[in-house]
Amino acid sequence: MSTSTPHPPSRAFAAPLLEVGGLWLLIVLGGVLLIAGLFDHWRQQELQTLERVHIELTLREIQDEIEGELSLGKELQQYPRIQDLLERYLRKDPQLYSLDILDKNGRTLFSTDRGSEGEPLPPLAQAAALQAAASHQPWNAFIESTPMMGLDVRTPFGETAGHVSATYASHAAAGLSGPMVSAPLLLSLLATALAGMFAVWLATGHQRRLRHAQLHGRIAQIDAQLATTDQRLDEGSQRLDVVERIE
Repeated sequence: MSTSTPHPPSRAFAAPLLEVGGLWLLIVLGGVLLIAGLFDHWRQQELQTLERVHIELTLREIQDEIEGELSLGKELQQYPRIQDLLERYLRKDPQLYSLDILDKNGRTLFSTDRGSEGEPLPPLAQAAALQAAASHQPWNAFIESTPMMGLDVRTPFGETAGHVSATYASHAAAGLSGPMVSAPLLLSLLATALAGMFAVWLATGHQRRLRHAQLHGRIAQIDAQLATTDQRLDEGSQRLDVVERIE
């Protein structure tokens, strides 16, 4: 006769549901965090686009004023009001760090940061400026971690006379310079996964103990059956000995 204790079927039925539910919970939470990361990346892109549009409008205004003076036959280096023009636009926009006028090779002619006058652009920024000048498009670069944007300035004959550029504070550049799935998001995913696994482990603890007890109970039952069989074999052997002695 089996000595194992029957267990309510509801518990045996609930444990697999808890395991499956825990896995689905991990999948759902991971999906939510991934969607949140994608949305944040999209938001950063939109913010960066708005920032660049704002800076480009300022640069275009400066470009128009300077090209208007160049159309009168003045040289870029001899334009007397450039420094005042740059200072005036810098005061209007607190997001700007500096405004610069560069020659066509990327060397600073005028700047609101007087210490940079005469200095060339870093190689990557210089390459971006020269490449964009060929298509008369804005160019973007980074000075260390600071974003920079520029436009070429042209003579009345369409030749590049120089560039106007701006360095500015950006709330989006840092986020977009890194990977889309950031370290905090990865840590959140890992923490959520570990928490979900721990919750499933706790929820299925009773099932594990039940299986452990059933296993030990089954082993004990087999041992008891083997002992009974051994006893019967011993009794049979004794009876056989008795019969042989009688004969």
